Amino acid sequence: MVIRHTRRDIILLLVGAVSMRLFTSFFHSSAPLDIHPETDNHSPPTQKVHHTTTVIEALTTTVTVTLKSEPTSHNALDLAMQQLPPTSLVAHAPGWTLFKNLYMSAGTLYIVTDTPSEYPKIPLMASNPLPAENTPQNIALREPTAYNMAFITPAQAKRRWGDDAGQNRVFTADGNTVLVNEPQQFLRHYYHLVAELMFGVQAFWHGAFSKPSFDVDREYVRGPHPAPPPIDRVMFARSSADGWRDGPGFNAYFMRAAFPATTIEVEEDWEDRVEITETGDRAFHFPQLLLTDRSASHRGAVCGSQTQRIAAEAVEYMRKRGQLVGIRVGGWWEPVRQKVLRFAGADASFDAVFSREAGGESTQLPMPSKIVITYTSRQSAGNRKLIPESHEGLVNALRELVQRKGPNWKLNVIEAEKLTRDTQLQIIARTTILLGVHGNGLTHLVMMPPTRLSTVIEMFYPGGFAHDYQWTSRALGMKHFAVWNDTYRSEGVGEGKPRVNYPDGFQSNRIPVDGPTVAQAD
Repeated sequence: MVIRHTRRDIILLLVGAVSMRLFTSFFHSSAPLDIHPETDNHSPPTQKVHHTTTVIEALTTTVTVTLKSEPTSHNALDLAMQQLPPTSLVAHAPGWTLFKNLYMSAGTLYIVTDTPSEYPKIPLMASNPLPAENTPQNIALREPTAYNMAFITPAQAKRRWGDDAGQNRVFTADGNTVLVNEPQQFLRHYYHLVAELMFGVQAFWHGAFSKPSFDVDREYVRGPHPAPPPIDRVMFARSSADGWRDGPGFNAYFMRAAFPATTIEVEEDWEDRVEITETGDRAFHFPQLLLTDRSASHRGAVCGSQTQRIAAEAVEYMRKRGQLVGIRVGGWWEPVRQKVLRFAGADASFDAVFSREAGGESTQLPMPSKIVITYTSRQSAGNRKLIPESHEGLVNALRELVQRKGPNWKLNVIEAEKLTRDTQLQIIARTTILLGVHGNGLTHLVMMPPTRLSTVIEMFYPGGFAHDYQWTSRALGMKHFAVWNDTYRSEGVGEGKPRVNYPDGFQSNRIPVDGPTVAQAD
């Protein structure tokens, strides 16, 4: 019997054959797929272009199908390049260095250049990333070694990472990278990760891609607000997956809300990259990488002797160059604030008012339509609590103040640990004055709306002081008051800020405060 095949039958046979060929090509493996959501799976190493020809016979008809794989990004290096692109410096402050074309092999960061003298000293860029202790021995151990960072000439790089066929063994991690070179000692804290590390990342990254303003002496630097390139990955190279997450879960909440498309790699992923380059004859190439290093920041004058806040080095560097658009308005931070609050279902809107005055233009923040005081109480927390009588007296004084001021004033007394993250941020998004004992709850100040009356009031054990929330408040143009029982001080008023001090009792649960003193702070 003769079987006749129509053109339609032949086409269907061809389609089926091609489908099976593709299926077996991609899935011919006995090993199961192992997907790691926090590993950079979308940026494979650059590979040579291959042309695969599949010939399928069906009766007397032959169809040739050509499959082509090509590099996914213009950032990827050509494996046949004789000369690797040298490293260049985009911007640098102590602990904050933005590179183009940085390389890593066997755990060492390599700067490929013939002129190392044009770069900052390595201790101002990188460290031996050990946990920090304030002892001479530990400080010495955290000094960088040749294993942490090194200079290499283009000729040396070619010999080390090239082969006899004239190809290189350098593989590109496409896109823009933030490499966090610090252990998890501080990363587990909401303040240190969000209001210090990522606060500094946003300031430095935003500033590096902003055009300098020549109006840096004014209180406000006007827009338009530039959009920096996206951050494709953040690498917590010295922290486990658990090590950068805080107990209340705000770190992960913030990172996923503020940077939803950013891949997060951790120590295990970094060690994978180190292990597969440990022979030293191959390397990873990062087209654009911001290296942030806590110990290196503390070697700078702004962080080391003035603020003890690593973000201060990034902010001050960009501010002095007029590259933080909307510094008092918080314009450079506003994209992050907007994303997080929108994720929380909160109202994140605000309008800066621009007006013309004699001699030029000025910017005014809006007056809030309602003045909302939020007291974040630590009375159910583990430490740093007010004396119970002081807490009750403070709440009563605040209630009397709001009642006296009228219907446009409101008081929230909250215990954050009893509220969802969404609810906390929805409250903060409407807060004008944030009040609390020195502690993590005050980190929410970075999500407060920028207004002319935005204020943070921080209560300390008598004699104690730390820069954490004072510096962050001032960096966003907010007022900050430090309160010690029945006295208070605001930077720029009277004696200005006090010296940092952690007296016995700083962490105690017997912190006194005089309610009427707090209520009259202005």
